[in-house]
Amino acid sequence: MTEHKEGHRKSAAHSARHLARVFVMLGLYQWLADPSQDYAGIEAHLSSLLHDEEEQLEGSDIRPTDFEKADRELFTKLLAGVLDRHAEVADAIARHADRELSRISLVERAVLMIGTYELMACPETPWRVILNESIELVKQFGSGYRFTNAVLELVAREVRPEETAAPRA
Repeated sequence: MTEHKEGHRKSAAHSARHLARVFVMLGLYQWLADPSQDYAGIEAHLSSLLHDEEEQLEGSDIRPTDFEKADRELFTKLLAGVLDRHAEVADAIARHADRELSRISLVERAVLMIGTYELMACPETPWRVILNESIELVKQFGSGYRFTNAVLELVAREVRPEETAAPRA
C-alpha cells in the first residue's frame, strides 16, 4: 500500500490539508480491508501504525509526526463523512467507473471515495483542487492516477455541473 513511486516528487513539507487526506486514505484503506472497523477502530489502527513506524511510513515521505501536523478538522470530516455515506459515495463512483469497485485497488478506491465525498459534501473546496489532491495521493501511494482523474472528473460534472461548466479563471 505504501509503495512510493520513483517518479513522484518528494516534498519536504506537506500542507496540513494534504496530510489530513493522506491519513484519511490510510484509514479508508484499513476500512476497505476490514469493513468491520468503525471510526474509533480506524483511528486506533492509525495510531498504532504511526507508533510502530520509527522514521517514516515505508515507501513514502510521510512521517508519524506528520499526523500531528494534519488538519484534524478536515481529517475527521472526511473520514467520518465517507464512512457515514459510503453507500452513496460508492454508487457515485460505480456510475462512472469502467469496472466493478471490487476490481479497483484499495488505494485507488480509498482515494476515489475521499474525492467523491469531497465533491459531494465540501462545496467550499474547488473541484479542481479536489481532483489535483486525489491525483497526488494516487501518484504517491498507487499507480492509477489517470483512471482516478477520469472517474472524479465525471463525478464532478454530475454533482457540480455549474462549477465544472464554468470557464477556467
